[in-house]
Amino acid sequence: MIRFSDFFINNHYLRLLILTPIAAFCLSSVFQEYLLFANTIEAVDAGFLESEITNSKSEVLIVDFWATYCAPCTKQAPVFSNIYAKYKPKELSIIGVSFDFDKDKAVKFVNKLGIKYPVYLGNEDVSFHYDIRSIPTTLIYDSDRKLVQTHVGLVGEDELSQIIEGLLKDK
Repeated sequence: MIRFSDFFINNHYLRLLILTPIAAFCLSSVFQEYLLFANTIEAVDAGFLESEITNSKSEVLIVDFWATYCAPCTKQAPVFSNIYAKYKPKELSIIGVSFDFDKDKAVKFVNKLGIKYPVYLGNEDVSFHYDIRSIPTTLIYDSDRKLVQTHVGLVGEDELSQIIEGLLKDK
């Protein structure tokens, strides 16, 4: 009796036929971006977040503080996804910081909306360090990591585009 595993191991053509598409996917940018995202949904403290902000090599950096239980935040998230898709090639980075207590809810929310930028779970240390008193709150940094704008509440896509375009022109 021949088992499938024996046949698979001994059949070079079958291995090539099955493993080549898997290898191609693993090397693709889609998979790499998925890995980046999948590895960033973790709880962080203010020191870690400050290091991420300081070490970012992007021309413009947006840090978005939100939570799934915040109705305006759920409206804001697609705006950031659109902005990220539009300006990522021009060296925009976005970091999402969720104040959800339930990591699974945050993961489901991010997956449902197809958010491609890194998202972390913030704790009280983060909210105190960045003086976050309500959500959504958006911090916008220039290429020197100087805080140039703070928005509390919703911010529109057109307004964000104008701010980003202005910062990109100044470089």
